[in-house]
Amino acid sequence: MWKKVLIVDDDSFNLYLLENILKGYGGFEVILADNGEDALLKARLNPPDLIVSDILMPVMDGFALCRECKSDGALKDIPFVFYTATYTEAKDEAFALSLGAERFILKPQDADILMSILTEVLEGNHTVKQAATKPLGEEMEFFRQHNDVLFRKLEKKMSDLETTNHQLSLLEEKYRLSFKNVTDVIYMIDADFKVLSMSPSAERLLGYKPEEFIGGPVHDLINKFTSESYERAIDDLRLILKGETVPGRIYKFVAKDGTIKYLEINGSPIMRDGQVAGTISVARDITERKRAEDTIRDSQQRLSDIIEFLPDATLVIDKEGKVIAWNRAIEVMTGVKAMEMLGKGAYEYAIPFYGERRPILIDLTLHPRPEMESKYTEIQRIGDILFGESYTPNLPSGNIHLSATASVLRDVRGEIVGAIECIRDSTERKQLEEDRQQSFEKLRKTLGGTVHAIVLLVETRDPYTAGHQSRVADLAHAIAGEMGLSKEQSEGLHIAGKIHDIGKVSVPAEILSMPRKLTDVEFSLIKNHAQSGYDIMKDIEFPWPIARMILEHHERMDGSGYPNGLTGGNILLESRILSVADVVEAMASHRPYRPAIGIVAALEEIDKNKGTLYDNAVSNACLRLFREKGYRIEGT
Repeated sequence: MWKKVLIVDDDSFNLYLLENILKGYGGFEVILADNGEDALLKARLNPPDLIVSDILMPVMDGFALCRECKSDGALKDIPFVFYTATYTEAKDEAFALSLGAERFILKPQDADILMSILTEVLEGNHTVKQAATKPLGEEMEFFRQHNDVLFRKLEKKMSDLETTNHQLSLLEEKYRLSFKNVTDVIYMIDADFKVLSMSPSAERLLGYKPEEFIGGPVHDLINKFTSESYERAIDDLRLILKGETVPGRIYKFVAKDGTIKYLEINGSPIMRDGQVAGTISVARDITERKRAEDTIRDSQQRLSDIIEFLPDATLVIDKEGKVIAWNRAIEVMTGVKAMEMLGKGAYEYAIPFYGERRPILIDLTLHPRPEMESKYTEIQRIGDILFGESYTPNLPSGNIHLSATASVLRDVRGEIVGAIECIRDSTERKQLEEDRQQSFEKLRKTLGGTVHAIVLLVETRDPYTAGHQSRVADLAHAIAGEMGLSKEQSEGLHIAGKIHDIGKVSVPAEILSMPRKLTDVEFSLIKNHAQSGYDIMKDIEFPWPIARMILEHHERMDGSGYPNGLTGGNILLESRILSVADVVEAMASHRPYRPAIGIVAALEEIDKNKGTLYDNAVSNACLRLFREKGYRIEGT
């Protein structure tokens, strides 16, 4: 027959846990009671083989229950075990054993150990104790000791409760002040699509008071969005209520004064008991940023239009050597349409003319046979001339620019034997080229100014890392030079370094400057900055993969990085350089939540984890800069 165990505890979770241990490990029949009085009644009606009781309980505590059981003729021989997390002092145990209890066990215990003790008690390997009926004086002593123990614990509980309430009050006040003064809009929506709360900043951003939102259904917001954004917002809200996180979505709002505002919103589910109870979202005004992006995009389009309609033959290639622009003038010159060239390799081309100056395009990268070498050399020379080889003769009246063009001469067999060159005064064209170069330099300066403005924007949001991006950019540029990267790659890397943390504009400023270690939720918001930065920059055309470098600067070689867990060669080389520079500068510099760790420790981190977290070649180049060539980070 199964042994019966009576468990007494006012905590339902403790009852559940102990019941499952006794049933699962020992196969016991279990009787449950949530206070001493209930347990005493159940024990008298259905005497158990063992009683396991907590001490601090309502109605009748465990001490009183033990005394009653040991004074009852029908129950006195039932082993009684105290299992407590509140009464842990030696005098508590002494008092419990003086009442006749067999064992005094402190919570929590490993299930195997607990079952071993209870089994030992049930098998009789213990000393049976019984509290005999005592004279009145001793009875009074019991009550005195009993009350002393209980009041001591109750006073401790009250003190702990007061401390907890005080801490909660402080946290509540801190939350209230943060919620009231936060610059972004923080709001919550429940599972029934009703707005639960809205921070006061909504009035500053959109002109609407929080009271105009709170308590109303989400449907009432339809006139506060543009129609397209409203539909997307509802779809995204449904995703969040299914448990998904929606980071960095941009919506167009109609402010109370009728102006259009762009808000970037990050939304997350609120979980309660494993179920989605609602959503919490942070909305940030990015109207000015959006306008800046549009300005940059318009500038890029204007530059593209300028290239397209330049009178001179012009082509543009990307860093892989692929043709990305082939303008009308070169179409006219070569007879080759842009659609035939875009995406192809940028070869060296010669354009000989036949008959009535009909052009053809000759691919000079085709390796000729030995007997064709002289022809190949001639075509190269003609190609150089046709693509604008020029010289500047010294004349008394000043310098003028002359350019040479050539037409092919052929013999009767059609073989190229030479060229007729025509020298043309290209002074005006040269001047135009110089003017165009100046315009290009102005565009470069404009780009530099835009990048600088972005740097200032990020550092304004996160003053504790002021200068971080510039120092990372300088170190990344130096590592690239040490590795022998091209000037173009190094320049692109330097620009990416200066704005690699642009995504932090999507993170609440309060979190960026938090003077303590971040919680998991806060850190997850920080981690979104790589993806947010990519989303901001991805549609801006640069000569370099700036957006990708920003996206990947927290990736690691072994796949342990974020946001996409890329590994090894799947990470752009420039991104690998940027990640090492970022780690070294971050460790060497002060942060709100810690002092500077120091450059020595930073280099040890790179040395220890090269080949696993960080690229080997990049790590070695960085270490050489500091250890052999005296490179220093400004301010460290």
